[in-house]
Amino acid sequence: MKKIFALAGLLTTLMAVSTQADIKMNYVKNGLVTTAANYSLAGHCDPAYPLYINGEKINVTEEGFFNYYASLKPGKNVFEFDNTSSKSTYTITRNAVNGSASYSDPFKAVSFIGEVNMDNPTVRSRPDEANDDLITPYVKGTLVRITGENSEYYRTVHDNYLYKSAIDKTNKIYGVNSVKSLSYNNGIVFGMDRPTEYAVLLQSDSIKVILYDTKGIGLGNPNKDMFKNVKYEKDIEGNAVYTFYFTQPGKYIGYKPVFDNKNMTVILNERSELEKGTLKGATIVLDAGHGGEDAGTLGLGDIYEKTVTLSITNMVKDRLESKGAEVVLTRSDDTYVALGTRTAKINEVMPDVAVSIHCNSRNEWEDFGELKGTLDLYTYDSPTAFVENVSQTMNAPYEKNNLALTRISACPAILIETGYMSNPEEYAYLISEAGQKELALKISQAIEKYFGDIQQW
Repeated sequence: MKKIFALAGLLTTLMAVSTQADIKMNYVKNGLVTTAANYSLAGHCDPAYPLYINGEKINVTEEGFFNYYASLKPGKNVFEFDNTSSKSTYTITRNAVNGSASYSDPFKAVSFIGEVNMDNPTVRSRPDEANDDLITPYVKGTLVRITGENSEYYRTVHDNYLYKSAIDKTNKIYGVNSVKSLSYNNGIVFGMDRPTEYAVLLQSDSIKVILYDTKGIGLGNPNKDMFKNVKYEKDIEGNAVYTFYFTQPGKYIGYKPVFDNKNMTVILNERSELEKGTLKGATIVLDAGHGGEDAGTLGLGDIYEKTVTLSITNMVKDRLESKGAEVVLTRSDDTYVALGTRTAKINEVMPDVAVSIHCNSRNEWEDFGELKGTLDLYTYDSPTAFVENVSQTMNAPYEKNNLALTRISACPAILIETGYMSNPEEYAYLISEAGQKELALKISQAIEKYFGDIQQW
């Protein structure tokens, strides 16, 4: 019944949009001042009449959505809109840029012990905001020795960089660290003197754990159900390096480090065994982007991103459940859910995969009509190449990015930008029931194919 009411509300909104006579732009306000040389004048008008801007006829979708990528000369720019049933004037002032701005944010030397105060914060190999410098995420309780800071980052003694908001100063003793014991209980348990910085590399046939500023020990016999062999060595800096070779390659799809006082447990996420030809046995977390007070992108009309993502997510859920999967939602209605709560849910469930569904948009000074289509984003791909496989099935490009919903190691995770709310044709498609059904089917089929492929391992 809730779905019927939701669909009725969506159709009512669409009818209101399609008959609206006034020219409306969500991205541009009259009197705008900018330094940009171009701006997208995009929005909605009465589709029953042609639209002219300064006498030039503009392409309009059958729903009334339009985009005009305007060139702005220095000073005042006046744009006269004529839609027969409505006329409007917008003024945009372009100010000159005074020279080429330069900015330097150097690091200064500091010395203190810090403690990571959240799970999966951004950790970089260099402070340049590039996506290729993202490294193993840390978890709450990790102790770090801070040697430098600027206005945004702390630098650890191992030249790793974390946002300052992720670190609390602590009086805990850093000191010498040694592995006292090595055991196996739902993963790998390192008994140590204290928490420490670490790096983990999960591959199909092995998992490597590097414990910084740590002395290792001899190993004894590994758990043969999990590992056929374990190798211990020191790297060039004297850090303890353990490589565990799986008895069954491809069995593990993710990991979750946990610090419990002095012990560090690397919990392993075992790939589910599925009933042949179905998704029965699979656990999937679906995340509908935004929600509640966090509306997401508005696009060119009256429907927000949060409404579109929830509709598509529920459709994907229904199909995957019909195939036998257990589906867990981070939100099931128009409720605000913090990013930390969403990622905590994924870490709690330890699913086979996590999929976050969003809509894309462009900056106002870019051409809204230039880009359309699905884009897949990830931070750390898994040994099963989940992101690559799903993207190939959807015929969508994929890019590495620093996103909370993909910056996890517990399972393969992807964020799907279903389309551009800023593009007139694509916005009309995204808010339509037919468009949402088609996108939901593509996403579902890509997930199904992935599970079908890994069942052949």
